[in-house]
Amino acid sequence: MKLACIPAFNEETYIEDVVKKSLPHVDQVVVCDDGSTDATAKIAKDAGAIVISQKNQGYGAAIATLFDYARKENAQIMITLDGDGQHNPEQIPLLVDAITAHNVDVAVGSRFLDDSTDVSGYRKSGIKIITSASNYGTNFKVTDSQSGFRAYSKVAIDAIHPTEQGMSVSTEILLKISNKGLSVAEVPVTISYQGDTSDQHSVPHGVSVLMNTLKYVSIKHPVQFYGIPGIVLLIAGIILGGIFLDAYLSEQTVFYGSLLGSVVLFLLGAILSVTAIILFSMANLIRDRY
Repeated sequence: MKLACIPAFNEETYIEDVVKKSLPHVDQVVVCDDGSTDATAKIAKDAGAIVISQKNQGYGAAIATLFDYARKENAQIMITLDGDGQHNPEQIPLLVDAITAHNVDVAVGSRFLDDSTDVSGYRKSGIKIITSASNYGTNFKVTDSQSGFRAYSKVAIDAIHPTEQGMSVSTEILLKISNKGLSVAEVPVTISYQGDTSDQHSVPHGVSVLMNTLKYVSIKHPVQFYGIPGIVLLIAGIILGGIFLDAYLSEQTVFYGSLLGSVVLFLLGAILSVTAIILFSMANLIRDRY
């Protein structure tokens, strides 16, 4: 069974078109109505979709609900796409083909593999920064880590259990794919920004996603993220401490700045180093969660 799974919040303008264009390419279209206050649920149902309604919890929560439904229905392939008209349902076969013909676990539709999509400069820069951080944490080389247009094999559906409620679920899923040793391929797709693409709050949204991405990266690579900076700060603290002691012992001069800097840097370095040791020791225990 192939499922097209659509998270939706107040998408009454576009949801009918997305559902109807998706139906010819899958066995079922499933819409998770994430607490919409408009007619999204009714329009989606009338268009032929199975509608799962829940209180508003966020994009990630809707994706998690759709994964649960796909597991319950024993789906062989699950395709996720947005309900705001950004993604072209006619390109669903491209993602499915990557799963079936090329035997990969997850296919990601990338808007950056060719030049056919007109993406604003600030949006492209923000996505590239987040994608670079995500790639560091996953050891993947994807070009569009924030794409919601994806296809998952049955193995991936059974293995992935998202927990993030917000937009950073896209990064969380990639981290879990990496931890599970699943394969990923990218497929060039086109994107339309005619719908509501959350431009109004793009900066805080991007910062939030980046911070959550760094959270996962720090857990995956605690030594590089905490340990190395911690050692650098420890060394800097020791050097400043040496300067303070040398001045005090040789000239009986007290450099309070050196003393304060030494203590602060040493404490910060110690905290970061201990954090790295703890996270590294717990890596095997938290691997499945992150």
